[in-house]
Formats: sequence, structure tokens, C-alpha cells
Amino acid sequence: MRIHCLPALVCLLIFPLVEELSAQTSDQLFRESLPKYFESWQEEDVEKRGKLLESAWSEKGTYTDPTAHVVGRKALVEHIGGFLSNPQFQGVEFIQASGIDVHHGVFRFQWKMVDATGQEIMTGMDYGEFDERGRITKIVGFFGPFPELK
Repeated sequence: MRIHCLPALVCLLIFPLVEELSAQTSDQLFRESLPKYFESWQEEDVEKRGKLLESAWSEKGTYTDPTAHVVGRKALVEHIGGFLSNPQFQGVEFIQASGIDVHHGVFRFQWKMVDATGQEIMTGMDYGEFDERGRITKIVGFFGPFPELK
């Protein structure tokens, strides 16, 4: 009887370790994806921007902010291109303004937009999700500080 219980006991002990290793691996892969995502917002060349997002962004990932909702990697490449070609945003740069909180396949961070002189134009925060391969599957961005309590 004990022999039959042993495999079940082994499974009970090993599966949580495998899941934990998988979570650590996807977290590590995600930490490699996010810098490519940041870099894509500065890349003028559409092909280079697409290459950056190829390994960092899921094929069907969604990007949402107060001004846009795009679905898919190609749509994100185009959306970023529209932002970069807008004369209003010439010379601006997005800067990571906080560390990155990561747990259970989700993340958040703060950012700021600065002009060519380093003057802060806008702040915000992004919440997102990533898959088991560390690719971003969703980002939801918010502009400005959190609303005050009423």
C-alpha cells in the first residue's frame, strides 16, 4: 500500500516546485522583454521597432491607454510609429520612474515623459500581464497622478 502512495506523495512535493520554477523562469524572461518594450518607444525605424517587439510582445497582445486601444504586435508597432511621427512629441522620451513590481504573471511600473531638455511633461503608470514565455500580453496605461479621494 505504501508503494502506491509514494508516487502521489512525490507528485504533491514536486509539482509545486515545478510551478515555482516556471514562474521564476517567466519572470526572468519578462525582465528581458520589458527593456525591449521601453526601447521600442524610442525606435524611429519601423523594422527595428518590430524586431524589438517580436520577442517582447505577444502576437495578440493588447495596449490600452486613455487615447488608444490596439490589438496585436503589428498594431502596436504602428501605434508607436504614429506617436513618434507626431510633431507635438518630437524629442520626447519615456523614462522608467520606478522599479517594476512583478508577481503571478502581472506587473506595474511608473513612467514619465520628458522633453529634449529633460523637463517632465507627463507622468503615469502602466499595469500589464505577461505569458509563460515572458512576452507581454497586455499593458494598460494611465496618465497623470492617481485621482484624489473625494
